[in-house]
Amino acid sequence: MRLVKVFITTTIVMSFVAGCNTAQQPTRALYEAVLPANPHDKQVAVVEIATASCPDKPDCKWYQVKGTKVNKKTFTIWFLADANPFCARPRKNITFHRYILQEPSKSPIEYIDERTGKALLPLFNFVEELLPCAEGNNQNPIFEKGTYLGHPLIQKKVPEPTAFRPPSGITKLTLRSDLIIGTSRNFRDDGKGRKSRKDNYNFVPFTKENYDEMIAAGINYFTAKGKQVDWICRQAVFYDGFSPDIAFPEELYRSNFLGLQMFIDEPACRLAGKYPPGASLAKAIEMIHEHIGERVNSISYRNVLARNGINLGSLKLTEPAIPIWETYIGTSYYQMEANPFGLVQECRWRIDPNADSQQILMLQRINEEFDVDIPVNPHNLFMWFYAQMRGPARALNTKWGMSIYGQAEPHLRFPSMKLAYDMGAEFIWFWTSDHDHHVPYTEQLALARRMTDYAKTHPRPDLDKLRRAGTTAIVLPYGYTLPTVWQLFTWGTHIYPLDRKNRFDLTYKEVLSPAINEIAYCLKNKISYDVVPAGKAFDPVGYEKVVWIGEDGIVRSPVDDSLKPSK
Repeated sequence: MRLVKVFITTTIVMSFVAGCNTAQQPTRALYEAVLPANPHDKQVAVVEIATASCPDKPDCKWYQVKGTKVNKKTFTIWFLADANPFCARPRKNITFHRYILQEPSKSPIEYIDERTGKALLPLFNFVEELLPCAEGNNQNPIFEKGTYLGHPLIQKKVPEPTAFRPPSGITKLTLRSDLIIGTSRNFRDDGKGRKSRKDNYNFVPFTKENYDEMIAAGINYFTAKGKQVDWICRQAVFYDGFSPDIAFPEELYRSNFLGLQMFIDEPACRLAGKYPPGASLAKAIEMIHEHIGERVNSISYRNVLARNGINLGSLKLTEPAIPIWETYIGTSYYQMEANPFGLVQECRWRIDPNADSQQILMLQRINEEFDVDIPVNPHNLFMWFYAQMRGPARALNTKWGMSIYGQAEPHLRFPSMKLAYDMGAEFIWFWTSDHDHHVPYTEQLALARRMTDYAKTHPRPDLDKLRRAGTTAIVLPYGYTLPTVWQLFTWGTHIYPLDRKNRFDLTYKEVLSPAINEIAYCLKNKISYDVVPAGKAFDPVGYEKVVWIGEDGIVRSPVDDSLKPSK
């Protein structure tokens, strides 16, 4: 999804809290992993598990997992939790209060979620895949047989219990997981501009100094390659990418490591020319679900490890936290159905009537096409799009966000970021590369600093409260979208134009007109609204007003279940 002042706090802790000394006998056991013949020297051969109580939190225990690799190098994790996570069916709602990782020959790092103050856990299914798991119904943290990192574990020894405590010299990395300010590439423009709009920029890889500069500006999510990973992996920022050395398995235990893929790229845009002529709206939903379904749960990092000779056994290592990056955000609900993590809008804000293309003036074209009078101003332009993401995010309990592109008029960039933040956006990104799409490096820094400063002085309430801030729900028939940019097609394609007729012999324009009229009313009267299709996940409870539109164009009561999808 950090600035020294706002988003990131990095502290060296020289001694551990004395109150967490053990108050009762700890437990301890040694295990051997059953590895294939000639294992990679980074595979874990021996595992030590230990537990100890914590008097300051009598309902919790400290857990220690120490792994020794084939090459004899060791790593250790410690965590404070309120339930045993090693049993075959661990409790679903285990609370992890602290989480610490010590990599071979490195000082320990504690990962903290700034929003909650509790542990920030690794991405890759920490309990299910990265911790030892007992075989059968064993409910104790010490077991005889189990699995670890995809391979069987066999208990070899139960030594005399010895007291343990987390180490001294901990570096605390406090990361803000609810506001991810990201840049899309591991390179920047060289700062010399370009000769003309027809020319591209010249791009150069990020240096260590560039990363330091971006982190100071508040950017906290990066893609990185090779040695770039080593520059940032111990900083309080999130990153995609891996170093050539392949830090297995410790990279999996870094809570700021998000895999190899930042986003799923433009499903609706990529499908726009692929829908069959005359295809139904149900076919559009089916195709976009299928397209996204083939791209979620990426195993790219697993493939990298396997190519380097590491046998992962039963370990799946899917990347569950990959949002969609999309232009046609009228399809947000349908895309979020297939990818429950979230969606980021590509923002190319244009409002100037003297723009080089009248097709991109969204509000002006909606006013003309639907004979409404939405006031043409920045706030209303942003709301036209944001309401189409916040509504689905509320219904499906997902994340949403926005990104700045080079085509966005400069005076609209920061106000759109600020409003998105105020409305609960969890992603604010910048696009790097490709002619007019590119946002220059210095502009990214300036915008990130402004966003960081604004967030510091405007702390947000609970994000669920922001997701539920809309008071009016404008509910479209399931399968429909509002008109998208360019030609005002629905679904962003000529297959679903506004003049196409449905089974009631109404054009899509006639079906959508009540929704557009209600949007105009809300914007003129400063009413907070959401736009959401009548999918199974939509719940009208909590809205003060629901404008529920049927495919016959009639507005009905929200209790009319006939408006919901039949599937």
